[in-house]
Amino acid sequence: MEIEDNLFSSDSHPRMGLLSRTLIPSPIIQWILPARLRSEHQNDVVFIGERSLQIKEAVSGFHLEDVTSKSDFDSNIMAAKVINVGTELPWEAQMKLGASAAPVNSEPQIGLPPQILLLSLASRELVFLYYSMSSDQFIHHHRPLPSDVSTFERFGRNIAVEPRSRAIAVSASSDYFGVFTLKQPPVLQSQMAHHQLDPISEERFFRVDGDIIFMEFLYPRPEDDGKILLLLLVAHDQITHAICYEWDASEHLRQASPIVTKRLLPPEDRLPTMLIPLTKTSSFMLVTTSTMAVYKNRLDPRRQPSRYPLGLPDRESRKSPLWTRWARPLRNWLYNQKHDDIYLCREDGQISYLGIGNEGEVENQAHLGQLCCDVDAAFDILHFGNEGGDLLLAAGNTGDGGLFVQKARDHPRCVQKFMNWSPVTDSVIVKSSNQQFPLSADIASDRLFVCSTSSFAQGAIVELRHGIEAQIGLVVSLEGLSGTRDIWTMSTGTNGGVIVLTSDPMSSVLLDLPADFDEEICAIDEADSGLDCGSQTLAAGSTDIGVIVQVTERAIHLGATFASMRSSRFEYGYDQSITVAAVNGSASLIVAAVRDQDGLHLHAKRLTPSGDQLSLTDVGEPLRMHFEPVCISVLTFDFGSLICVGAGNGKIFLYVIENESITFMSEKTMDVAYNEDISKAIDSLAVINKVENGPLKKFVLLCGLRSGILVPFGVTLDSVNAVSSIVMTQATPQRLGHTSLNVQSRGDLALLTCGQGFWQISCAHDSMMPDCTLQRIWITDQNNPAYHPRSIHSFSVANFANSDVEGLSNTLFCIADGQLMVCTIQREEKTVPRRIGLPGSATKLAYSQYLKSLVVAYSRTEFDTDADPIKRFTRSHIEFVDPDSQQAICGPEDKLRPWRPHGAAGEKISCILEWTPKKGDEEYHFIVIGTARKNQQDRGRVIFLQTSRMSSDPSQIECNVKYVHKFEGPVYSIAPYGNFTLMVSTGHEIVPLEPKFSQTRWLRAARYPVPSPAVSMSSHEPYLYMSTSRESLMILNASEEKLVLHAYDRQKHDGLSHVHIGGDMQLTLASSRGGRVSLLTGRRVTENDKMMPVAFCEAHLSTSVTKLSPGTRHSTMPTSSQVIYGTAMNGTVYRFLTLKEKEWRLLHLLQNLCIRDTVICPFTSKRKRQRNPAGYESLEFQPSQMHINGDILNRLSIRGPSYLMYMLVTEEFYSPSTPETGSPQAIYERFLELSKDLLGETSNPVEDVMKWLKRTLHVGF
Repeated sequence: MEIEDNLFSSDSHPRMGLLSRTLIPSPIIQWILPARLRSEHQNDVVFIGERSLQIKEAVSGFHLEDVTSKSDFDSNIMAAKVINVGTELPWEAQMKLGASAAPVNSEPQIGLPPQILLLSLASRELVFLYYSMSSDQFIHHHRPLPSDVSTFERFGRNIAVEPRSRAIAVSASSDYFGVFTLKQPPVLQSQMAHHQLDPISEERFFRVDGDIIFMEFLYPRPEDDGKILLLLLVAHDQITHAICYEWDASEHLRQASPIVTKRLLPPEDRLPTMLIPLTKTSSFMLVTTSTMAVYKNRLDPRRQPSRYPLGLPDRESRKSPLWTRWARPLRNWLYNQKHDDIYLCREDGQISYLGIGNEGEVENQAHLGQLCCDVDAAFDILHFGNEGGDLLLAAGNTGDGGLFVQKARDHPRCVQKFMNWSPVTDSVIVKSSNQQFPLSADIASDRLFVCSTSSFAQGAIVELRHGIEAQIGLVVSLEGLSGTRDIWTMSTGTNGGVIVLTSDPMSSVLLDLPADFDEEICAIDEADSGLDCGSQTLAAGSTDIGVIVQVTERAIHLGATFASMRSSRFEYGYDQSITVAAVNGSASLIVAAVRDQDGLHLHAKRLTPSGDQLSLTDVGEPLRMHFEPVCISVLTFDFGSLICVGAGNGKIFLYVIENESITFMSEKTMDVAYNEDISKAIDSLAVINKVENGPLKKFVLLCGLRSGILVPFGVTLDSVNAVSSIVMTQATPQRLGHTSLNVQSRGDLALLTCGQGFWQISCAHDSMMPDCTLQRIWITDQNNPAYHPRSIHSFSVANFANSDVEGLSNTLFCIADGQLMVCTIQREEKTVPRRIGLPGSATKLAYSQYLKSLVVAYSRTEFDTDADPIKRFTRSHIEFVDPDSQQAICGPEDKLRPWRPHGAAGEKISCILEWTPKKGDEEYHFIVIGTARKNQQDRGRVIFLQTSRMSSDPSQIECNVKYVHKFEGPVYSIAPYGNFTLMVSTGHEIVPLEPKFSQTRWLRAARYPVPSPAVSMSSHEPYLYMSTSRESLMILNASEEKLVLHAYDRQKHDGLSHVHIGGDMQLTLASSRGGRVSLLTGRRVTENDKMMPVAFCEAHLSTSVTKLSPGTRHSTMPTSSQVIYGTAMNGTVYRFLTLKEKEWRLLHLLQNLCIRDTVICPFTSKRKRQRNPAGYESLEFQPSQMHINGDILNRLSIRGPSYLMYMLVTEEFYSPSTPETGSPQAIYERFLELSKDLLGETSNPVEDVMKWLKRTLHVGF
């Protein structure tokens, strides 16, 4: 295969690429659908977002737990419905058939789901899918929709499912719709039993004139059971018709002649907000802003609709909230014969309950209360045994959603929240203070804060974090817990409960926690436990027979948890003391370092029960230790036990217990590669990934240093000759903090703490050197969304093999903030938001480095109810918020807080920034605020606030207004320039503004007119960069005390934000509306036209990036690129990395391999696969080709090196007739060439490339 060598010649046009990665997907939930997609025994609920779906399972106690997710659609989801495919008819069909009706004679397939999910994608295709538990994957079938329909028609905007799941209908927003008949349930069940799915039997497309507002199937009467009724509401020329298509289900769809009935709707029903099919008499209900109208017997022109009133709008707000969602609760079969009950939900969360009689009339209507959340998107009912109440699921585009319990004659009660931080109005990056350590790993991550609003005027500041959530389920407050050094948990409690042992330097406490944590928690005294509560515990554990082992400085205590066994203790001599110890419960082994007058010795003892007595027997002779031990870890193999001892000098000593004797194996010195004077003492050891393959043993040893450094080792040994065969290979050390690092194993994973940080670590040990991945653990409190522990003193993971406590296998016990917390650790990493509530709708957000505080602008609305008409005032307020605040912010009416400024009614805060001008040795600190007003003569103001910490209470910030400068036009953005100047975008001009003590005096002519407002500005002397609302990026030269045009983007887009990267290429990353992100250069700009060259790269994202912010490059990233974060209004967070040519070439090849692969990109069109052949680089440069989609590459990273090798060598996609696709040999050779160019010569290029890719894509929040 020939590749042009000079394709990217550095002489003429050097190339730069851009790697985008969705760090945090949008939290918006479009639909919540109860759907048993795994099996009939799981109470599954599907949460459908903008481009992904997630399956949650309802468990006892009104709680939804995450199960799995799917996010490889690569397109927006426009509509979703559930299709019943069980061979037993759904309850709606049984109701219509009558009491004597028998179910379909086929028995349901055991273990198969009774339902599948139907989606319509913006890429104009239908997707049918379910989840196969036997193959542990989603099984899907997709059917492209007609491509001759314009994209603007949005084919698939409406979908409907026939009540008996015999057909589905799909429509565009206007003019077109299609009907698909489905195969019989037994056929579909047979397909699903073989992990296949092809549900469509026939299809037919129709055309109507007008906009299709709604489309639903109606319920046929029992006597018309063989009929299929499809109803459409079509608007055309300001009138709306209801059109009903009726045909026989037994006919072939293509040969059927549907009976079409058309009825003109009265003006009051012309634009309904909901169309609800009723189960009685083929009726349907239209809901408008003020009434409900029931049309009976399809579209019988002889019958006028029955009308019923709806609730009146709130007088205070003068709003008319729309009734936007409905759901049908599940009732028993006999009740359904004569009733049809429906929940109605208004967009402000108000819910009503309708009781509909046998003839389709509304018999009763009850207002049930408020859900206290916006409901303009998702609303449904979970059919789950719940003590006589209904479980309501609700969510919206703004504000949180939730799971609510609705009992008869009661208000809804929220039992679980679904946090939503959209719409995002602004964002800010708070950079880590640990950037002076270049080898720092995750602690160098940036903190991302966004501010959001809601229709309830309850805005918030949300810290967006990524990692593993540990949700608090129980908090135990005891005196003295803040001094706790260690905690151990043992599965020997009462009735399958947990024994918790905590220890401080002076004493120990023993607690008995019941299994369900509902009963009373008891403290166990010394007499009952046989343990020593008056001494510090050095090590503890429990054996398989239920004996609790406690090691103190002077003795080993054995506490029996059952009456037939007596407790005992083994005391050391007066001149002996234990310095460090470890307990291995499975081997009943206690290992201790004992100090006496002859020095330090390593002792090992084994617990052996004898009748009702517990005794300890020595294992071999004590071994002399010529070093100071700090920690011990013991692991067992089939040949014996291995003892790992961490020393104060940074060495690891290994001993083996074989044939009841102890033998020294080897020692290993760590290389931490730090030049600074640090402690190399090993404070903790943990073993994970233990693998026994015959005589060959492998495991990963994690060492936590006192200086906050994690050092992993890959260890291999041969049990035939363990002493001589052991090999220890050190991986790269990572600094996680500056205090002692505590690490504990949890099966194949380990947990570790260092300072305020909490991590989970997993290690792949396929090669000699382990490849470790860190994930943050975030402790959350459902009752306090702002909570996060300030310090974690100690923790213990419940590793219980006992089946009675299997549910505790993911339970974390930790001492934090002086309390014992019992947390449930989630299985998968995800977004873990932390929310600080505000007393209004947040609009702008900034961070003050001087104050170490967030500065937020929010608006509050007040009403003058005495006026007629009622007057409404909206004012903007400023507040200073501690980023680590543990509680919501109070309103300005709180008299205990310092004074805060607020704007005039109708004045909006458009920008906030910190400004620190300097004059000689003096430094001034201002918070500068730009505002915009509509009705005043001076439509813009720049307000200078002088701020400082209060001397009497440093936790409080005081401020006062120092200067106010007024402008004729509204202020859009402000940027500091030089030492004394602010560049202000006001109206359609840029104005330099300097304080009185400024040494610079700008000329009056320095004002620069711009064609459209500059909504974002930044300065990099002598240039001023501007994102304008209509002309994209513009650059002004601010030299010689005046502003002149330097360069502008040759393409005119609606600019939003930008970040100037700089460097030799003078790079700038700019975003504009429509999802475009461009990488532009300021070089090669001519004086003639001042146009910037064509963009190096253009990324076309699914949503517009409204704010770009520079970030910190983590040491784990192998590339030297710049890191930039982008936030979108829908809550999505992107990360952008600039790529050099070699990096882009390799990633481009990997991306093309992924695009052609039907597993990684199952929904990529055939045309796109052919347009991106894996072995071919286009000679014609296009900026969009330089964009690399990190979301696609992340799917490859998850599958590992073996899958990459398969993609490189497979012949599945090669055809000799199309040689441009590349033969497997040519593609593999190309891969080796690109890998060598980027990483150099390596022994295993495939594995090393995957490690590099994994580190590049790693999420570090």
